[in-house]
Amino acid sequence: MTRARVHDALRRAERVGRPGLPAGPFRLSRRPGDLLPVLVDEEGGLAFDPDARIQGAAPSPDGRLVAVEISDDGSENGRLVIVDTTSDEATEVDGVAVRHARMAWADEGLVLVDAAGRCLRVRPGKPARTLFDTAAGERATPIGVGDGVLVVRTGGERTRLVGTDGAEVLDLPRARSITAAGDTLLAVTGEELVSFRVPGPAPARCRLETLPGVPVHAQALPGGGLVHLVRDGHSVLIRLAVDGELLASAETVAISEQEEVRTVSGLSWAQDRAWVRIESPAGAPRVMPAEEAAHSTSNGRRSRLITVTADDGAEIELVLTGEPGSATLLEVYGGFGVVDLPRFEPSVAAWCELGGLHVSARLRGGGGAGTPWHSAGQGTGKARTVADAVTVARELVRLGLTRPERLVLAGASLGGLVAVSAALAEPGLVAGVACTAAPLDPHRFAEHPGARHWTEEFGDPGDAAVRAAMDDYSPFARADRYPGRRWPRFLLTTFAEDSRVGAAPTDRLAELLTARGADVVRSHRPRMGHGGNHLDSVHDFAAAVLDFALDSAHQPTGA
Repeated sequence: MTRARVHDALRRAERVGRPGLPAGPFRLSRRPGDLLPVLVDEEGGLAFDPDARIQGAAPSPDGRLVAVEISDDGSENGRLVIVDTTSDEATEVDGVAVRHARMAWADEGLVLVDAAGRCLRVRPGKPARTLFDTAAGERATPIGVGDGVLVVRTGGERTRLVGTDGAEVLDLPRARSITAAGDTLLAVTGEELVSFRVPGPAPARCRLETLPGVPVHAQALPGGGLVHLVRDGHSVLIRLAVDGELLASAETVAISEQEEVRTVSGLSWAQDRAWVRIESPAGAPRVMPAEEAAHSTSNGRRSRLITVTADDGAEIELVLTGEPGSATLLEVYGGFGVVDLPRFEPSVAAWCELGGLHVSARLRGGGGAGTPWHSAGQGTGKARTVADAVTVARELVRLGLTRPERLVLAGASLGGLVAVSAALAEPGLVAGVACTAAPLDPHRFAEHPGARHWTEEFGDPGDAAVRAAMDDYSPFARADRYPGRRWPRFLLTTFAEDSRVGAAPTDRLAELLTARGADVVRSHRPRMGHGGNHLDSVHDFAAAVLDFALDSAHQPTGA
């Protein structure tokens, strides 16, 4: 009975779909009832459905052609097709392998960067032509500007804006992002926002330190820009206008409140206006013109924000959705400076419908409070990230929001390591832990396809201080030290098509925990990768996690 209720609740939550932000006259959206995102036109009519995962799409300026990146097997490795929307003909581009390709059109064809780091020009029906090869460690991003394409080349501490012929247009400190609206561009560097035109007068600038929050998204607008900030845990939109060489705030719109936490999950410029997508953990996403954001309201169960205090005095923000005192699912991450945005998740909506409480914790290592918050949980500080997760679990109990026997930790990717390590901090802390696609052995990151990224975040195990920290929070070390009583239950999941995390460490940990007497469910899911999977696969996986959480929290009826 419980399993049927879980599936029914999930299906109701999944049915709402996920609208995409406009890109030219199209959107990449998962409509109600769709199993994967498809390309739709301005009226919501189907423009292209390959019955496979679309990882990106870029329409030509006139909207006749659309470049689409498709992944067929659940991995992040894709192929490129060009769709003629007037004839519905889709032509695959031979000899071009892509992985989250960056693409932009000009009159002379499509410019993109392929999986091998080559910047290519593609014309329909002709072989791809290499414009240049990117250097080791360099990131290149084509961007449509006016009637042409410029390429943003970032390497080391500098970002250069160049033409497709290689001629330099502008040199900047390393940029996090650059967006365009017509011939106006907006760059976000580590210290400032820079608005400029190509060609045009001197750039206008705004120091990030003068903004009331941490920038998450930025979108160029003619004559300025639109910025989404997180301030004291809440989303704020600020419209910026050029005043000589200054980029100054012209309007501020609060999107989120203490008892109604919502987030901006994306910005775009299309059809001569700015667009914004707003959502919350159990409130379905909606896309609207930016000028309507101030008047938007929640659609779905509301979330609220509270803070708890760590042992060193730091305030940790928690987003709560659902009913206190019931089965509680605590979700953790805390890495790569990622801002923990309260985005819509069907499994959260379903969990709350079943009577549960969902908690998302913004741990150190994330980016919600800026660079210092990330740095505090980076390298040797990753032990602090785990300690923050333990603090949150204890505080939820102390505040009377849940009980240990009803509390389940959940984490994916880096968050899976944090969740397992925290769950093994002390007997009786939590009832269970659901870990998904996680690099569980920090001493052996080299086993994973994404080894470089893990080492950048966790530090080099060859460094004595880093190794000592890993000796503390490694799930393997903690399992060996665990007293052997009141074990939490474990759901350890990996994906067959994961191009970032290998399965071997999860296998080893499952064997170790089982040998020590823990109750372990080991799951390896076919045709699933690290993200963007088929809805049928996501549904079955999410249902398994919720079933496990309900069972672990002693909630056999789901009520």
